[in-house]
Formats: sequence, C-alpha cells, structure tokens
Amino acid sequence: MFSRRSFLTRSGLAAAAATVGGAPHIARSSEALLSTPGQKPKRIIHIVSDGMSTGTLTCADIFSQLTRKKPLTWTQLYRNPLARMAFMNTRSLNSMVTDSSAASSAWGSGSRVVNGALNILPDGQLLTPLYALFAGAGWKTGLVTTAEITHATPAGFATALKSRGDSDGIAVQYFNRKIDVLLGGGSPFFDPKRRKDKRDLRAEFAAAGYSVVSDRAALLSAPTDTRLLGTFAEGHLPYTIDRDAKSQAKVPSLSRMARVALAILEQSEKFILQIEGARIDHAAHNSDAAAALHDQIALDEAIDVCLAFQAKNPETLIVITTDHANSNLGLTGMGGGYRTSSQRFSTLSEIKMSFPEILKRLESAGEKIKVPTFVADAEDKLDVPDPMAKVDPDGKAEGEKVTEKKAEDDKTKFTAAVQTSSAFRVEPKTIIDIVADTTGYRMSERRAAMFAKVLAGEATQLFDQMNPPITQLGQILANHNGIGWNGNTHNADYVSLIAIGPGSEHFTGLIENTDIFHHYTALAGIDFKNATGSLIAGGHGPEADESERPGHYAAMA
Repeated sequence: MFSRRSFLTRSGLAAAAATVGGAPHIARSSEALLSTPGQKPKRIIHIVSDGMSTGTLTCADIFSQLTRKKPLTWTQLYRNPLARMAFMNTRSLNSMVTDSSAASSAWGSGSRVVNGALNILPDGQLLTPLYALFAGAGWKTGLVTTAEITHATPAGFATALKSRGDSDGIAVQYFNRKIDVLLGGGSPFFDPKRRKDKRDLRAEFAAAGYSVVSDRAALLSAPTDTRLLGTFAEGHLPYTIDRDAKSQAKVPSLSRMARVALAILEQSEKFILQIEGARIDHAAHNSDAAAALHDQIALDEAIDVCLAFQAKNPETLIVITTDHANSNLGLTGMGGGYRTSSQRFSTLSEIKMSFPEILKRLESAGEKIKVPTFVADAEDKLDVPDPMAKVDPDGKAEGEKVTEKKAEDDKTKFTAAVQTSSAFRVEPKTIIDIVADTTGYRMSERRAAMFAKVLAGEATQLFDQMNPPITQLGQILANHNGIGWNGNTHNADYVSLIAIGPGSEHFTGLIENTDIFHHYTALAGIDFKNATGSLIAGGHGPEADESERPGHYAAMA
C-alpha cells in the first residue's frame, strides 16, 4: 500500500522539510499544495513519453522490476492518493489517428490542426502558441527532448508553421520567441553550413546572451543565470540501449538535461518546461521492444528528477502523459497455458543494441541488390483533398492552387509499399550468427531463410505495414520474447495521463488533448482562446515526417 508516510519519504518531501526545520509543519503545507483544490502552480512541468501505448508502460514497469529491481516511478504514482488520473483523446483535426505535430499543437494552442502542421489552421490562420502566451505573462520557458530540438513535439509548444518538416524555420522561431532553455539534438539546424539561408543561429543565440553548448561536459559547466541552447547530436540523440562509453561522455541523458534545465529555470519565480522522451516512439515504429523499454526507463529517471524538484518546490504542477499511442506493444501469451510468457519476456534483457544498429551489421555482411518497389493495390488509393494545399509556407497568403491535374498526379503517386532501395542479400547462417550475437536469440534455419527473403525484398506480408525488414525483425524476435505489435504506425487509442501538484484536480476523467492548453492558461491566469477549425472527415494532411515512419516505409494516410 502506498501510504502518505511512504510517499513523503520516497518523494523527498520529508527530507526537503527537514532541511529547513519544523519538518511536520512544512510537510503538511507541502501536501496541502499538492492536494488541495483551487491552488495555482508557479511552475509547470509537462512530461511526454512520445508514442507510448498502455502496453509500453506495462512492459516497461515489468522490465524495470526485472533489470532495476524496482517498478517505474510513473506506475507507482498511480498508488499515490495525491495524484489525479485521466484518459485523453488524441485525435487531430483531420484524422482519428494523430501525428506528433498535431498532437503537440493541440496542447500548444488549444485547437486541433491537421497532421503535419504546427499551430496553423487549414485556412492559413496562425495560432498563438502556449509559450508565447506564457512568456508574455512573465513565465520562463524550456524545451528538453531526446529528439532533434526542432522536432514536432517541442515545436508544438512554441511555433506556428505549415510544416513540421521546416526545422530551419522552427529554429528561427525559437530564437525570435526567446525560449529560455533548448536541449536536444539537431545541430545542423543552427549551423550556417547546413541551413538553407546560411544563418549562423548558434552565433546569434550566443550574441543574444545564451550559453551555447554541444557536449555533456559543457552542459554541466554552463552557468545557471543565462539562457541555454544545447544540441548534442546532428540528428536525434542515441537510443539508451545504444549509449556506449563514448556517446555517454558526449551526450547527456534525459535526466541530466532535465536537471540542468530546472537549475536554470528555477532562478525565475514562474516557468513552464516540456520534457520529452522521444525515442520511445521511434522504437515503436521499428517494432523494437527493447529499445522502447530502455528509453521508457530513461524517461522515468527524468520523472524522478522532476519529483525531487517538486519536493523542494511544492508549488510545481507535474503532468505526465503521451501525445499518442504507437503500434500497441504488448506481451502476449506464450506456450501452453501461457506458462512461458514470463521467461520469454526476460530475454529482452539480453538484447545489446537497437534494431537499426542490428540491421547495419546485417547489411555490412551482405551484398546490396536492386529490387522493385511494390505499389499499393488500386482499392487502397484514396482520392482526398489536402486541407493545407492553399496555405503558403509562412501562413500569410494563398499558395499553390489545387488543380484537377495535380490531384490526379498526387493520386497516381500514392504508394503504401516497401521502399527497399537498401535491399541486400545475406546468407541465412550469417543472419543466425549476427542476430544471436546482438539479441541472444539463435533462430532456426527456416526462420533465417524467411528473413533473408525479407532483407532481399523478395517477400511481402498480407498487411502492408508489416513489410519493412525492421518490422519483420520485430516479428521474428516476437517468437522469442513474446512481444507483439499491431502495426508500425500511430494508433487512435485514448492514452494515460497522470498529474500531481497544485491544479492537478483539473486532469481527471476522459479529456481532450486540447483541454491541456486551456487548463494551463487558466492556471496561469491567462485569458486567451485561439480560433478553431471544423473536424475534417476522412481527409489527410501533409505527409508525416520521415522520422514518423519505420525504415523506408511510406505510411498509409
């Protein structure tokens, strides 16, 4: 049973109280701030496990107990009487299944937008992002992620653009909006040699008073009395499972970035901080259970940092959730009477690296070949309008006209197939040896021969989404570890949300993703409402960014 006494001890509230004397009194006042309705937070921490299905949380909790000998802090919060719980509808303006930019924009503007867009309606109307409003009210702002810092989820809190793929534009809007803390990957988007406009944004941030860092050591020595820009990789930060001694020396963990961000932001009386574990989503797209669970645990360590901060600063509201489910990872019943499920699940701890790294080994051991691209069947092609087609990239004027010819051209270009430009031929014995060395699973010759055909682009699945080699690697390993998947793209599931701290009483029941914006602004005393658009039935917006897709698969709308 999770008692009040154990909570105070575990969370650090009692310890924090003892450091200033009068522990019983301080502990009571801290608990009052955490639990009494009507309280207003001075600090808000929004924690995102990107792409986390309920099954991911379940399996990560079991995996944590297996590998760390303790459950997730996230799941233990469900036993905490001070925490509030909710389910959240994640749909976008144009689909029951959202992408990350539309999901984050719902939080960031209180309005649903089409998939692929950032806080802009189909008619081109720009929405005012949450962070612009909070900054105007005197709150400091921060974005921390294991993805590129310009990726969809952090961008949804602070930018308004036609396309989530405009990372150069997102970086400029971060600069213009003076986001106080920016930590993640994506260094090229601040580099004059890599940007299309040749702007040296790193230099511009530095000239504006930011500390600009690019490795872990510089991050740890950065002053806490300046704004901070930190980019620690060209792309996304490495999966936790792939972090070796070399990468750990250069790339900070999510919990470390969270700690530094809080140290800077707490210099201000009021702040809002978004912390994202982004690579959970990427692993789910790859059917990569071990990578997803390791990153979920890494996020949990960041949650510990935030709860420790809340223990010392009880006027802090913490909201922990996900933007959408992805692929519905889940442990399935294995063996007669399901008696081998637990044993099979435990084999996840033997996996040494992410699926992309395993495929690199397989490819280096094979011979590249050319294969045809399989096009979707005629009945899979959907003739639907693009609701963003008339929006200029800067959202100010009407752009490209949608002609009948263009619509027909777009229709004929539609594919939902394996794009196997990197197909290669590998001997089954080599496959057996490499997979065994990297995962602990020595597959049969029969399965290795089947997978060899997948790698060579000579085999397709009845469900097109399961075609990519990286997805099939997950299917093969499912025979060993019992982890199944329903596809390799986002799901329409309602998702879990838990909140603790002043104002948490607003986060209960079945809520809409757009409610988050309205709760945050109301708690901050900001009276503002963005325009909204009408739900678009059956349509589809700009195609998802490549990082929203597994391998080379062109996801169906």
